Amino acid sequence: MSFRDLRNFTEMMRTLGYSRLISMENFRTPNFKLIAEMLVWLVKRIDQEFDVTSDANTEEERVALIRSVAQFMATKANIKLNTKRLYQADGYAVIELLKITTLLHEALNSQTVVEANENAAHIDQLNQKINDLKFSRELASEITTKGAKLYEFLGQEVSLREERHACINAQIELSDIESSLDQAINETKDKVDHIKTQIENIAGSEQSLDKKIEKRQMELDRNVKRLQTLKKVKPAFLAEYEALEVELKKLHQEYVMRFRCLTYLQHQIDDLDHQEQDRIEEAQAKTRRLAESIRSDDSLKLFEEEDEGEGEVGKSIAPPPSIQSIQETANRLRTATGSAAKVISGRRRVYGSMNPSDDSSSDDDDDDDDDDK
Repeated sequence: MSFRDLRNFTEMMRTLGYSRLISMENFRTPNFKLIAEMLVWLVKRIDQEFDVTSDANTEEERVALIRSVAQFMATKANIKLNTKRLYQADGYAVIELLKITTLLHEALNSQTVVEANENAAHIDQLNQKINDLKFSRELASEITTKGAKLYEFLGQEVSLREERHACINAQIELSDIESSLDQAINETKDKVDHIKTQIENIAGSEQSLDKKIEKRQMELDRNVKRLQTLKKVKPAFLAEYEALEVELKKLHQEYVMRFRCLTYLQHQIDDLDHQEQDRIEEAQAKTRRLAESIRSDDSLKLFEEEDEGEGEVGKSIAPPPSIQSIQETANRLRTATGSAAKVISGRRRVYGSMNPSDDSSSDDDDDDDDDDK
């Protein structure tokens, strides 16, 4: 079993029209149900009337199915199957199934070729008949035209018969014959003289054309030499052009490098902005949680004091919190908020470089010391 066999088997089954999608993973483990279904389908493709069942619940039914399919393929298709491999129902069974699918696939391809040949022959016959029909129409029109001309000539035969008989019966005189011959000779001499004159004119025109060709050839040689001379001579501005071209290439490379660096730095700045924003939000959340915890502690203390006051017998109601305690609570909140703000402003934005300098960090430390004092 190989990957190529599995791929060919799945493609052939898809070409033959098998309804179920077959994956290459179906044959990693024994799957007799799928093998039995494909065997029944392939047998039905060969002979629709063959009685075979796909029941394979027991060992006897599986053995009977494999045996009947093997006998059928041996008698009908002259294909010898390995029943042991088929019963294993794993990847090695694909090799045996591939024999049947190859036979059906070749038959399908040969049928397609035969149908294509028949269609081509039929098309050739139709084209031949169409050409014969066109030729028949042309021949019919030609026959009609020639028949009309023949009928017209036959109508003129009555008058032409009299003229023909008159010419035959007429007596030809010798003087008329001599004059006709002299006239024909003179006409022939005139034609000969005219032809000689044309020949002489052609010779003269040929000489003039030769002179023109020589003149054009000399001009061409002169222009070719001039072109070669111009190619050898280097223009005055060419050196400056080459220097400017080299400088332009350098400037372009520098521009590309600076643009890439600028884009990278902008990306870094955006990342730092996002990080700083996240730190600020996190510090604010911590500050809010700290304030809430302080408020909850104060409220618990107040409740405890109230409970103690109510528990004492014979004592008066506890007085409300004094102004001094309220101020102390506010100072604690302010101190906690200030320490959180210091944590937030611990890292400053420094434009023009990637990290802050040592002086800025030392200044921040001094500020923190002053606040503590």
